[in-house]
Amino acid sequence: MLSSFTVSEAWEQGNKTLYIIGNGFDIHHGIKSDYLNFKHYLQEADSAIYNLIEEYISIEENWSDFEAALAKINVDSIIENTSDFLASYGADDWSDAYHHDYQYEVNRIVEGLSGSLKEHFGEWVRQLEIPDRVNLSIHPVHLNTDAQYLTFNYTSSLTDIYGIPESSILYIHGKAKNNEDLVLGHAWNPAEIPSLNDVPDSESMDTRVMEGNEIINSYFGSTFKDSKKIIAENANYFEDLSGLLDIYVLGHSLSSVDEVYFREIVANIDLTKVRWIVTYHTDKEREEHRKTLTNLGIEEDLILLCKMAELLVHPRYKRPRWEYP
Repeated sequence: MLSSFTVSEAWEQGNKTLYIIGNGFDIHHGIKSDYLNFKHYLQEADSAIYNLIEEYISIEENWSDFEAALAKINVDSIIENTSDFLASYGADDWSDAYHHDYQYEVNRIVEGLSGSLKEHFGEWVRQLEIPDRVNLSIHPVHLNTDAQYLTFNYTSSLTDIYGIPESSILYIHGKAKNNEDLVLGHAWNPAEIPSLNDVPDSESMDTRVMEGNEIINSYFGSTFKDSKKIIAENANYFEDLSGLLDIYVLGHSLSSVDEVYFREIVANIDLTKVRWIVTYHTDKEREEHRKTLTNLGIEEDLILLCKMAELLVHPRYKRPRWEYP
């Protein structure tokens, strides 16, 4: 319940408040940044790459777990569907090109599902339209312009809509407006994935197959989101969170793909003092968020779960609506 503790002090805390921004925040503001929107974009922009995803990646119809799904590539199907390019060495029409046809076809699929897909993703993010505050289709939420911001989004919505200073925002996965390399990927460390060539009697394996396996192995590295490396590169930022009193998580799914970031935050704050105000979209998500947060070691009485709409600015008092009748 919203009355479990008061958050009114947080609006005055400034540098003692951290906002963690997820894609649900942009979607709430009318930005068509849902992965389902990317699906439709890709269908139009490059149907060949779209078809590769549909054929070789286990992904739900709405693409809601798009990043996590990148780890669920169907290796067996790739090998099976490219095996026709393994011409017999004794074939009457043998050509030197047959030494490479299989690897070329495997690479075509793997590159399509990694490099080409990421390129299209960047193009899609950069063409997203960001509304200004005057043209918002919803009432704005209350944000403290003096607080710190950690955004998992690539867009400039915090600055364009709310005027949050760029100096107060860490774009942990890159910023589209600056044409930065955008971080996208799954959380399965490729170092933990057995090589396809790590099999008995590998010395007797067809060289073409071994090279094709290495290409498939490389896919997991090129689509891996190395969050630990990103955290290490931003170590000072996380260490400076020690004085926080309030953390707002707005529109983030708290998915396992980004769990390592939240564990790093928890490791750098005083768990007995910091209050967490976390938005949810559905009742199912609310309970999932509660479970995730408590699994991180956060006490339930320091957790406030609410809808984004409950953070709207009261038109008269300029405070969150729940603080007034």
